[in-house]
Amino acid sequence: MKITSVIVIGLATTLFLAGCVSKPIALSVVGPEPASRATADSKGCLQVFSATKKSPPVASDDSTFFNLHTGYDINDESGKCVKFVPNHASNMDESPDVVSLPAGHYNIVAESTCCGQVIVPVVIQNGKSTIVHLDRNWWVSAKTSTNQWVYLPDGEVVGWKGSIVKSSD
Repeated sequence: MKITSVIVIGLATTLFLAGCVSKPIALSVVGPEPASRATADSKGCLQVFSATKKSPPVASDDSTFFNLHTGYDINDESGKCVKFVPNHASNMDESPDVVSLPAGHYNIVAESTCCGQVIVPVVIQNGKSTIVHLDRNWWVSAKTSTNQWVYLPDGEVVGWKGSIVKSSD
């Protein structure tokens, strides 16, 4: 009887630990809003609303906590890290960083509120902003078509669909 219990506990522990080191979820390509107008800027912008965590209380009379967005990596198409973004300027900054990037295709590796670590391919276009929502705090208009969105596995909207165009050499 004891050996059976040990085997069951060992198997359960193994399955639990395997789930903790699982591969990040890969999503569809996110791009700028299709109807947005481009500015004359020679670069594009990226803003990622990653999962949040509570900051330590700020040294003040009311011991306020702030929900800071977690940092993330921006990787190029080959997987090389181009930049790590802390995604907040201080322990009181609840706004995610806006990052200026050359036009191109990148992979964002970030934490989502519901699905843990995800990989989001993004398209950056000159003069446009690409926004990625992984924190469950974005509500989309019911007037837009559902085929214009990228979704997390739980049905949460991440951003506008984009497309990666491969250059022909």
